[in-house]
Amino acid sequence: MPFNTPIDTSGEKEDTGITIPDPFHPVGTDKANGSHDSSRATALNADLEDEADSGPVRSVVGVKWYLAYASILSTVLLFAIDGTIVADIQPAIIDTFGEVDKLSWIAVALSLGTVAILPHGKALTMFNVKWYFISMVLGFEVGSAICGAAPTMDVLIFGRFVQGFFGCGVYAGGLTSVAMSTTNNERPLYFSGIVVVYGIGSVIGPVIGGAFAQSSATWKWSFYINLVVAAIFAPAMIFCLPSINPVDLPFWKKVKTQDWLGIVIFLAGTACYAMALTFGGSYYIFSSGSEIALWVMTAIFLITFVLVTIYHPGVSKESRLYPGHFAKRLELVILQFQMFVIAGTMNTAIYYTPLIFQFTRGDGALEAGVRLLPLMSMVVFFSILNGALMPKLGYYIPWYIFGSAATLAGSTLMFLTDSKTSNSAIYGFTALIGMGVGSILTASVAVAQALVDTSDAGNAVGAMVGAQNIGAITFLGISGTLYNNIGAEKLGQILPGRSRPELLQLITGTHSAAFQGLSQTVQQSVIDQVALAISNVFAIILAGSALAFISSLFLGRHKLY
Repeated sequence: MPFNTPIDTSGEKEDTGITIPDPFHPVGTDKANGSHDSSRATALNADLEDEADSGPVRSVVGVKWYLAYASILSTVLLFAIDGTIVADIQPAIIDTFGEVDKLSWIAVALSLGTVAILPHGKALTMFNVKWYFISMVLGFEVGSAICGAAPTMDVLIFGRFVQGFFGCGVYAGGLTSVAMSTTNNERPLYFSGIVVVYGIGSVIGPVIGGAFAQSSATWKWSFYINLVVAAIFAPAMIFCLPSINPVDLPFWKKVKTQDWLGIVIFLAGTACYAMALTFGGSYYIFSSGSEIALWVMTAIFLITFVLVTIYHPGVSKESRLYPGHFAKRLELVILQFQMFVIAGTMNTAIYYTPLIFQFTRGDGALEAGVRLLPLMSMVVFFSILNGALMPKLGYYIPWYIFGSAATLAGSTLMFLTDSKTSNSAIYGFTALIGMGVGSILTASVAVAQALVDTSDAGNAVGAMVGAQNIGAITFLGISGTLYNNIGAEKLGQILPGRSRPELLQLITGTHSAAFQGLSQTVQQSVIDQVALAISNVFAIILAGSALAFISSLFLGRHKLY
């Protein structure tokens, strides 16, 4: 394999007149300027590799460090919960505001906000990590307050966008703070905690939302509760988080070095992409002018962004939004693809596994959430296992080969399910998917950081979480299109004469008025067809996992730790 050779991290750097120091220096590492380059040039020499990979020494230790880490986990939990919390409160929102035609925007607005994750990741390589993170938390809480106090549907949609915009900054800031405060050997374990909490939050979001919607507190407290939790952990954020200033420059010079043109093009392009995926086949028909326009604009922005990344004359290479030299290293390209697939896999499985039980077993939100335990317990177990063992064993390629094989096996079996498939079988199939997710999701950011020069550590976080976000948007968009179109087509065969909106109403759940109005025989036929539509959704995981498995064989076989 070509990756048995030493790791080359020496990229061409433009002379910009601004010296950007090692972002790990502020937290206690005292390497000489040339020592890192020399150690990386002989990365497979064991003695020098140990010295190079030790990473920063934490400036915050003991109880203070654990309080700081707990504050990071609390914000990640809130962001994850709010990603799925509206699943069970949508009927209550419609009862409050009406305007059912705008319902899809509640979820879309959050996704549109999260496309800012790559610019946030880049900013975290320049600005003080602690205060940038805290500012993101404040922005997220403002969005939560707007959602809770919203007097109209339009204000609620705006609040969701604000939540997404600042929430993804919270997630990127938490990862970056941990990355810049830990050594290479301990980092995977701390990252595994973030992944576990994010997964748990995604699962319990609908349960929490449904509980508030059915209580006297009303659905508005699904958002207000964020303010309470943030207030509890605010002292730990302010007094315990390490203050990391990656670049010692005046604030306005940092602002000027940002790739503003790249940021605008990236945000516009990813917003068009997210809307094209989300609305295609549901809000807009595929042949409509609006849908075609969204795809055309996505392509134009993508081409423009690539050109700006390569040729941008006004910004130095190291300051450009996406680190172009990452695209020249096959290992880093594969790692980003792996993160893209595994994030999409986890989100799709979390969204559609409960739906199987809600349709075929009549489960409510709480029961359906409990059915996710086999999936999430394996995500948690293998995330922790990876974080503990990967640094000790040194090699990372086995985790990717095993992980992609497990998700491929699990998704293939889920693709073959129907309404008669037993609970235990579905538990086993989703547990396989969870094993794969846990093996890869935790590893990706830590491995990417270990492969690059320390000055690129922040870029590695930004690139990986960017791939994670785009993967989630892509898989959920495609899976939603598959579910809506296959479901409507199958139901149209047993209910001829029904309009498409009526058919789509039937696939929202067995508790809908449209479903309850059917005879018992027809209800069972609808359940059978919807179950097949759900199983077809797992085709996107199957295809992605197959490509991920093939690509994993080309990852480096050298010892990383």
